[in-house]
Amino acid sequence: CSARAVEQPSHVRITLCQVLGYGILAFSVIVKLPQVANVLKSRSADGLSAVSFELESWGLLVHTAYGYLKGLPFSTYGEASILFAQNILLLACVYKYGRFPSSRWLAALVVVASASTAVLTGHVSLELMTGAYDLNNLILMSARVPQIWKNFQNKSTGQLSIITYAANTLGCVARIFTTIQEGAGSAMLRSYCLSLVLNSIIVAQILVFGNRGVAARRTKPATKAA
Repeated sequence: CSARAVEQPSHVRITLCQVLGYGILAFSVIVKLPQVANVLKSRSADGLSAVSFELESWGLLVHTAYGYLKGLPFSTYGEASILFAQNILLLACVYKYGRFPSSRWLAALVVVASASTAVLTGHVSLELMTGAYDLNNLILMSARVPQIWKNFQNKSTGQLSIITYAANTLGCVARIFTTIQEGAGSAMLRSYCLSLVLNSIIVAQILVFGNRGVAARRTKPATKAA
């Protein structure tokens, strides 16, 4: 009887973990689309840091490769690959509307293509990827801190989407639970905890600053030449 009592909560946790995992996977299909829509609608990448999105794309690529090489269930890391694809689309919008030189996006494309090919063809070991994943926390900080600092300097979050970053924050909470339950490793757990803190800061900035700076620049009347 006591064995059954212990076994039942375990099954409940496993089921809940799987439901959360696939729920996050399904929701990740649209999580960055509000941000893409904001940029396309305004035809502006104002307030968005290209460096942040470049580093975030690299971090998502490392996250995907780590889960793939470690043989984890797709439900535990699959959203990283989906978010990576959306992030590349968003980065392309930032390059276009931010008027960045073509050499920059060509260099980013070469790096991503080379790294993906190396992983898929077996030229990257799990040990090497584990070390890269441990460095992913630094990459994550490097990706978010420029955006946080830019928001603070501008006292505006420009075209940043509250829906996207709130979804990222809630997703981190759920992923902390699934990572603990499925034993995905301390490196992944640390990454999600750090993501939770950094995404929460950006959500707070969006709520406090909004896009006041952008609105002011758009409504400011043109000054006549003397």
